[in-house]
Amino acid sequence: MNTLTLEYIKSILPPRPDNSHKMTFGHVLNIAGSLHYRGAAYLSSLSALRVGAGYVTLASSPSVCDSVSALTPNIVTFALRTLSPLSVHSLQRTANLHLKDAQIVDVQTLSPQAVLQLRDKLTQASAISIGSGLSIGQSTDQCIDITAINTELTVDVDVTLCTEMSAKISTDLNSDLNSDLNSDLRSELPICNVIKDNQPHSNELIPPQGNHGFFYALLNEIQTCTKPVIFDADALNFISHLLNPPVPFGTTTVTLPNKSIITPHPKELARLLNMDVATLQTQRMHFARLAAKQLNTIVVLKGKNTVITDGNDVFINPTGNSALAKAGTGDVLTGMISGFCAQGVSPINAACLGVYLHGLAGNIAAEDLSQYGMLASDLLSYIPKAILKVLAI
Repeated sequence: MNTLTLEYIKSILPPRPDNSHKMTFGHVLNIAGSLHYRGAAYLSSLSALRVGAGYVTLASSPSVCDSVSALTPNIVTFALRTLSPLSVHSLQRTANLHLKDAQIVDVQTLSPQAVLQLRDKLTQASAISIGSGLSIGQSTDQCIDITAINTELTVDVDVTLCTEMSAKISTDLNSDLNSDLNSDLRSELPICNVIKDNQPHSNELIPPQGNHGFFYALLNEIQTCTKPVIFDADALNFISHLLNPPVPFGTTTVTLPNKSIITPHPKELARLLNMDVATLQTQRMHFARLAAKQLNTIVVLKGKNTVITDGNDVFINPTGNSALAKAGTGDVLTGMISGFCAQGVSPINAACLGVYLHGLAGNIAAEDLSQYGMLASDLLSYIPKAILKVLAI
């Protein structure tokens, strides 16, 4: 076990040669954001730039790209194809909803076809980040709420009916997916190759629940990727769904790209290992190493004294405080790690740099703003100050 120090962090910071251009410092492809988590896409993209990455492309739904572009000129956006919107007429037929005017409810669920859009971007990127704010997609009740807001809808449904609608909408989305994918495209997107062939559902498209279908197609596409890939947030939940599928599908095996990093909080790692959080927290280093070995990945187990391990070496982070226990700070960390990976830093060192400087930025920010008042977006301004503190020793 090694405790990270200022001296060690300085020794692994990537160089900044004078004779350079933006691509000298790498290109991050950030696949992030969804209807309710646009901020995650913004935070994870900007934080990659704040640690020195030369170029960041955010790939997301059109509405997320529009929102982020309106907030900052520093991020290049790439709009991905979404599944066809849900028609309110379909909702009306299903739940007897009474609408003043017919409207469209756009669930902003990414289509598996979007992976074909991403192929050139995946090739061009120096590092790939997946999952910040990606979300599982909209639930039925959220669709109803949005429809009500947009149409002054009178909703007269009970909980049982909402459950029935969930099943209907899931079926509709799956039908939409299959109609979108022609036979040639299906041959290009063997989504279930990430599942062992002896599983009963291995030759069929997995029914998408929100962005599951897109993620499974993407995971298949990057199986042989030799670049660093960082999985965060709902990407980890999608992987958990593959590892621990519902009955009757049985167990499955997931193969992550060779240079992958996962950044779970304790509950996310507990889902991956199919165990309870309380037990995991009693032996954080042990279970982080176990997950690293099982998934052949670097694990960043977040929390007080974040654990970073490749399954053999273990690093403990001493920086950080309770100000970081706030929504969005994990997205900042993911962006920082991906930014260092893009600059050619090894995945284990990129994880150490990102975690240490993230905590140090939180410490410096808390001195000015207090642990109560600091926001995730505040960290973006304090990352350079943390780097300056390291360089000053």
